[in-house]
Amino acid sequence: MAGEPQTDEKPKQSKPLDAERPSRSGAALASQLPATTFHEVRGQTYAVTDMGDDGPPVLLMHGWPDERSIYRHQLPVLREAGYRAISVDWIGHGESSIPKARSRYRVPELSRDLVALLDSLDIDRCHLVAHDYGATVCWEFAADNSHRLITFSALSVGPSIEILADIFKGSLFWYHWLVLHAFDRLSRWVYLRNGGKRFQARFGKHPDRDQILARLTGGGDQTFWTIWEAANPSHDVLFRWFWSGRKKKITVPTLALYSHDDVWMTIGQISRGYRHVSAKWRFETFDCGHTLQLERPQDVNRVLLDWFAQV
Repeated sequence: MAGEPQTDEKPKQSKPLDAERPSRSGAALASQLPATTFHEVRGQTYAVTDMGDDGPPVLLMHGWPDERSIYRHQLPVLREAGYRAISVDWIGHGESSIPKARSRYRVPELSRDLVALLDSLDIDRCHLVAHDYGATVCWEFAADNSHRLITFSALSVGPSIEILADIFKGSLFWYHWLVLHAFDRLSRWVYLRNGGKRFQARFGKHPDRDQILARLTGGGDQTFWTIWEAANPSHDVLFRWFWSGRKKKITVPTLALYSHDDVWMTIGQISRGYRHVSAKWRFETFDCGHTLQLERPQDVNRVLLDWFAQV
């Protein structure tokens, strides 16, 4: 690609639809989904919502600190459009297994899980949509397994090496939470002290804010809170990208979506994603917070369906 994105269009910004008013009530998120199925994958159990029959499969992978219910606005729309829509709880989250070994949450391990999960679902190739840390995993998965994909769509988060690039270029303070999340007890204390003031500030636009807080303070397993950062320190990322000779690029059409009011991620780390793609590239932005599939569901659905239809 000689460092240039392969696209016929400029990055564009979507305007909100007036009819869009996603609820902030948070009523029974998991119960809004159809019955759960479970798949044994490399010794772990993955909880899956599988909607649709014979249409092209769309695999939807959540990020931190969410569960598969974050795609509840996409699942029925994709099914109605003729796709087999599948949303998955990563291990350590939702109804999936919670392995104790930290190494089990490393990006290469989770990528191997995705390969095995596709096999378990009897899927040869799929449209892959991933958000937040799910996207971190899937950027590497897509580069290593492009033959299993039709398209790849990353929401909010770009390749991990580009996040580190932004940090080295001067955005260390912006990403100070990465350091904080490496210390589980300290992280919880910082977010919850003073009546949860920091938590409310950081998750103010997240429609599922109350449910996340309940999981964090309800006395249940809290592996989900910091396991991804703890299992994937920056030196591990650097080793995979440089010393291990990682040079693979994604060879399927790739879409990247970013929101301007994102308090977690810089725009550069995802806008430079084209450097890791040797196929058609599309970058689009929204005016909302980090959870664009919940805050702007109709617009995200429109963009995804348009993107899939082009392939």
